[in-house]
Amino acid sequence: MIPDPKRDVNTKISKYTKHIPIMQLILGVFASILSSQHPNQCFFRSTRDTKPRNSYALLMTNNLKLITVSMTSILTATGCATTHSSGASHVELKQSNGNYTLLKDGEPYTILGVGGTTQLDTLAKYGGNTVRTWDAEGIGPMLDEAEEHGISVVAGIWLEHQRHGLDYSVPHQREEELERVRLLVNEHKDHPALLAWGVGNELELGGDFDIALQQINDAAAIIKELDPNHPRMAVIAEIGDDKARRIQDECPDIDFIGINSYGGMGSLTPRLKAQDYTGAFAITEFGPIGHWETGNSPWGAPYEQSSSAKAKFIKANYERTIEANLGEQCLGSFAFLWGNKQEKTETWYGLILPTGETTESVDVLSTLWTGEEPENKAPRVSEIDLGSKDAGNLQAGQKIRVRVVCNDPDNDPLEVEWRIIPESTAVSMGGDHESGIQSMKIDIKPLGTKRAEITLPSKPGEYRIFATVRDGHKHGGTVNLPILIKGNAAE
Repeated sequence: MIPDPKRDVNTKISKYTKHIPIMQLILGVFASILSSQHPNQCFFRSTRDTKPRNSYALLMTNNLKLITVSMTSILTATGCATTHSSGASHVELKQSNGNYTLLKDGEPYTILGVGGTTQLDTLAKYGGNTVRTWDAEGIGPMLDEAEEHGISVVAGIWLEHQRHGLDYSVPHQREEELERVRLLVNEHKDHPALLAWGVGNELELGGDFDIALQQINDAAAIIKELDPNHPRMAVIAEIGDDKARRIQDECPDIDFIGINSYGGMGSLTPRLKAQDYTGAFAITEFGPIGHWETGNSPWGAPYEQSSSAKAKFIKANYERTIEANLGEQCLGSFAFLWGNKQEKTETWYGLILPTGETTESVDVLSTLWTGEEPENKAPRVSEIDLGSKDAGNLQAGQKIRVRVVCNDPDNDPLEVEWRIIPESTAVSMGGDHESGIQSMKIDIKPLGTKRAEITLPSKPGEYRIFATVRDGHKHGGTVNLPILIKGNAAE
């Protein structure tokens, strides 16, 4: 999955705006490019934006990319690019008797990580030491911030997916992708916060795995040539029947694999052995049971775990698959997501609420990373109780009474926010972008701290009742319940 698949091509050159005078000279040098190519010869699809563009936009986008490549080289040569006094890091993967260890600047390094790039100070406070990105465009400031907090970065290099329109057999599409790899590696390879390169993300979803393997190894070969000081990791969605073994056998320039695993993470180690995979691995995404893996309501709405159930699930999977294999094949892990996003719901995968509070899963991760519990912990939230009401047989405009089952381990006073949100109708794959869904404007009457009377929406349909519990110390918890409104209460 990806944390936020939207991006604007303008970000490709925004980081150079402080060098406007030099850029003006460069733009003059490359002005001939704009007149030397016919628009019909240009092709571009953003890696996260599949909307068609007119020929002029395609031409301009391609040439902005060419100019950006040259600006990077010239800014570096002229001393205008960012430099780092501490110098580039040196990271290698060591193997001894089938056991693997990452060495960063000669010292053993275990990945205690998350996927995401925000609130790095909070991550460091909780004991995390690594973040993973899905792409490397525009990550310069984040790399600097990570270095300040003692955090390493696995810089992802986004490779286009076949399901988004890539035809890797077309020479200029292939070369455009590989030229972008060269640009990003040259831009960031000397940053001291860099730990490794993530080569693609779930490329195989919705496409031919043979082509995905070719993309991965073509990119990895370029990265290895340009930057021999940092290992290369191919990131896949689970391991299937043979994905881990095939990468091991067919991608010689990949050092280890990254596995995105959710509901099946607890059984991952024996399944890797069944494929005869003998290399190193990191868990590059893990968290709650995925929305495609969980049980559904009678009308087909997937049940999301409460924040407390997610924390217990994460702890059990971490201990079984990650902690038990550290120092053997497992190099560490990245919990998903350090932040939040809309994917089926706005709370399904986020370790941090949209309003900024950390959840119980963060407490669990911190204890697993450091061996110590946080001083103040998040509320425990387990379920929503409708009393005698049937969640699948409610009426439009009906008044119902609800209760959230929750408590606080520190006895902090709690506040509960109730909302009703329409069920998502998005059909997406691999974390593709989903638009947020607005809460319904309805009457909600609090009945003490944990109870409320809610007037249901006037329109029949599928909804979710959400309860968000906060402790006043920047910690929170959530639970939601799918409901089905069938008709009008007055009928």
